[in-house]
Order: sequence, then structure tokens, then C-alpha cells
Amino acid sequence: MKKKILSILLGSIGGIILLALVIIAPVLMILDFFGANITDGYIENNSQYANEYIKTVKKNIKAKNGYVSLERILYFYLADNSLTFDEIYTDNLDKDSKKLIPISEVCTIQKYKVLDVCKSENISSSGQINEEQAKPFAPPINFSNSNITSFFMEERIVYGKEEIHKAWDISSSEQEPVYSTCDGIVEKKSFPYLINKIDKNGGTGNTITISCEIDNLKYSVLYGHLYPNSSTLKVGDNVTKGQVIASVGTTGYSTGNHLHYQVSLNDKVIDGMSLVDFNYESDYYQPVYPPSLHGYEDFQTSYKN
Repeated sequence: MKKKILSILLGSIGGIILLALVIIAPVLMILDFFGANITDGYIENNSQYANEYIKTVKKNIKAKNGYVSLERILYFYLADNSLTFDEIYTDNLDKDSKKLIPISEVCTIQKYKVLDVCKSENISSSGQINEEQAKPFAPPINFSNSNITSFFMEERIVYGKEEIHKAWDISSSEQEPVYSTCDGIVEKKSFPYLINKIDKNGGTGNTITISCEIDNLKYSVLYGHLYPNSSTLKVGDNVTKGQVIASVGTTGYSTGNHLHYQVSLNDKVIDGMSLVDFNYESDYYQPVYPPSLHGYEDFQTSYKN
């Protein structure tokens, strides 16, 4: 009798477990597609996609085509890995506005509409952007003269140390001009380095932080690793969108000349590249260069890209 009861109990438990697996497994699979692996703004284990993504985003941003996040690319790539990062990137940008296309519009394209991720119920719960984005920022640097070397929230190893990089790294030649992305006020300035050198204990090196308010939203933009003596700005100074504020260096915890571009909203880091208007550059690069900007003293305000 005991054996019979035990057999029934085990059968019941096994049946329950089996039923749970049948129900839960598909749910977990769906959640994985729709962002369960995205925590606090970054995609966990994104290092496995980093090389391909950096190659793709570097090419497109250098050509000023616009910006597509890794999250949007993986939304389709994880559903169909026969799609390339490059074609997904291209398909998700409007060629004229250079803005991200709403997810529901992308899902009208034949190769995407057949995917489960493009079912209406999945789109509504995807967390993907489904409206036209505001692009209030000017580029912080001339993208045609620079390269993306690290993306926002990338999992990476620098000098043997694992970290999640909460900014964009944009490499360029020494003393490439750095621009204010918005009209604002110099909130902080720290220029402890008088020589353009790497210091593994130096954090973001020479930095300027500019605060700006756009549509009642308060942004804080930090520019790091700046070249020594490349800025005459002082805390409290007003700056205008597109104005040169300093130049690129490799001061502090760095691996070479590059700009550390970090944006916060209400003290929380956000993806600063998603705010950049890639069409703004038609009237861009017409600032007055500060007299201390080494190597650019002879430039005039009529300089254009």
C-alpha cells in the first residue's frame, strides 16, 4: 500500500514538474527575446556581441548614418541569426531623418514580419521604442574624424580589470576639437593634468561637465580625458550648442587619445548617443576656438567639416 501511495505521489510530482516545464519554458524563451537579459540599461553578457556591434556602429556613425542600439539589433538577431548586424542596423534607420524607426514600422518589412517578435502582442510588451525619438543634442565630436571604440554599458576588460563602461569612448587624433552638445552651463571643471599622459589611477583625467535643460529635462554631460590647457572655460560659464569646449587627449585612466562621452538624466546615466541629431552636422563646426586650444589657433569661425 505504501509503495502504491509513494508511486502515485511521485507520479503526481513528476507530472506537475513536467507541466511546469511545458508552461514555463516557452515563457522564459519569450522573456529572453524581449529583454529579460537587459538590466539597468545594459544587456547582460554583451561581450559576446561587442566586436560585431562595435564594427557595425563604428562604420555607421563615422558615415553619420544615425544610431541603432545593441538592444534593438539583438531584438531581431536573437529571433533570426541569419540576419546580419549591418542589415538590421540599416533597416532600423530612416535614411532622411537618420532617426530610429518605430518598431511597429520595422515589423512591416517582410523579413521581419514573419518573425514571432513582430506579432502585435509581442511588440506591445517588447519595451522597444515605438515612436519618433527627440534628438536634441549636437555631436560631441566630428564623427568623420573619429572611431567608436567602446559603446554604452559595454562589458569589457581594461588593463586586466573587468568593468561595465557607462559611457561612449570615441577615439581620434590628439587635440581633435570637442563640442558642447547643448546650450548649458559649465557645472564642473577639473584639469589636474598638465601633460597629456596616461595615469591608471587617474579616472577620467581632465574633465568638463556641462548641465543643460531641454523640454524641462535636466541633462548632465561629462567629457573626459581632455587635453591639457585646451579649455578656457570656468565653472558657471554659459556655453552654446556646437561650441568648442576643449580638445581630445589621453589624460587619466586611458589607453590612448579618445573622448569619454557620458550623459546623465536626473543623476542616472543614459545612452547619450541616442540623443544625437546626425543631421545637425550640415550647419556644424562653426565655433570660435579658444586661444589656448593648441594646434587650432589659426582656425577661423568659418571652419567647416
